[in-house]
Amino acid sequence: MPEKRHPSRKKFTRFSSKLPFQFGLPNVSPGLTQASDGSPTYLTRTTSLLRQQVLIHAPSVKIISDTVQPDVLTRDAWADTGFDRKRVLFLIPDDAIGDCVGMVLFLRAFMVKYPGAKIAVLNSGSASDIFATLPDITVFQLFISAKRLRTFDYLIDFSEMVGWKDIATMPVNPEEALCEAFGIAPIPLASGRSSKQLPGMKIGILPMASSPLRTLPPALVRETTEILAQTGFEVTLILNAYQGVMKKYKDTIGSFKTPNIRIIDGFKTIGNLVSFIREQDYVVLADSGPAHITKLFQTPGIGIYTSASARILQGRHQNLHLWQSSYKGDFCEAPCGLAKLRATASGKIGCMGSLSVPISELNNLPNNSDKALAERLVTENPVPCVADLVHQKERFFAFLCADLEI
Repeated sequence: MPEKRHPSRKKFTRFSSKLPFQFGLPNVSPGLTQASDGSPTYLTRTTSLLRQQVLIHAPSVKIISDTVQPDVLTRDAWADTGFDRKRVLFLIPDDAIGDCVGMVLFLRAFMVKYPGAKIAVLNSGSASDIFATLPDITVFQLFISAKRLRTFDYLIDFSEMVGWKDIATMPVNPEEALCEAFGIAPIPLASGRSSKQLPGMKIGILPMASSPLRTLPPALVRETTEILAQTGFEVTLILNAYQGVMKKYKDTIGSFKTPNIRIIDGFKTIGNLVSFIREQDYVVLADSGPAHITKLFQTPGIGIYTSASARILQGRHQNLHLWQSSYKGDFCEAPCGLAKLRATASGKIGCMGSLSVPISELNNLPNNSDKALAERLVTENPVPCVADLVHQKERFFAFLCADLEI
């Protein structure tokens, strides 16, 4: 029976260069920087940073086509194809940390089932360090040469997963979805979970998410940090310097005089963040990329969830104990399923609770970013399900202390 292949769902750019070149994103470890290999042409995803900000300004580069769709194995053939001793290239549709952690967990299971397969990923972008946690994987963070592309037996386009395009309104669990699509059992998880108090225990607090719907309120973050530090733990508060609201958020939390509290504005690379999560004895996190990274190492802690479902996002992983906002209002209740702010037809930006409108009036994502609004939402006037975390803070502190047995 002939193998089922068809053009990829995502379009790619084909380009050539008369001169040698190398590229690497600033938030990816330098060891994953890519260089040309003498091939006549190269391929990159049209939406990538490379295409938008680098290639178009490079005098030695010639853009040949923006509509390349390489042949990929069809979605309905994934579970019926044998990949052992084959070279397989996975096309990564986005570099959101949570999505890519789920893909890495799936790839772990794929490598167990097909130990003789040679695998690689293309256009992993800012999440390249996450894929690099896998042994014996080739990471093409931004592009691949025509020469290397021809060496693969199969190309698999993760964009073909049904429902992933709706992730802004209803988060999914990529690990479970991909394992089901390929007919592969997820890898067994380490048994047991210990968060018992230890002398000098290292605790990381990571309160910032990419959306005000999921960033923790500063008042809760400050009190949580102080409670843990007073117990004698070494507490590190990690912010995100890549987010425009970070300075305002940090100023709102305020400074600490306790010597066992340190604040880090952010890490230069995702690899630094991954290493930090690996080294912590316990973490307290918002619904964000770091919460997913804990799955790679089964780091214990508490995940605090607001608009998104903790049960769906955490899936089968039990390393984090889950705290879900209990907000209920006239227009919504947590978890509503939104991952990002939405906009009304008139351009008002928020969510059902903050704007007092039904979901039917929030059909669009905002066209433009509004820094001032974002700052207000993460500091002064959080959306209702986030504000509810402060209203329920005493219950949360009791939950945290019980988990750590303090």
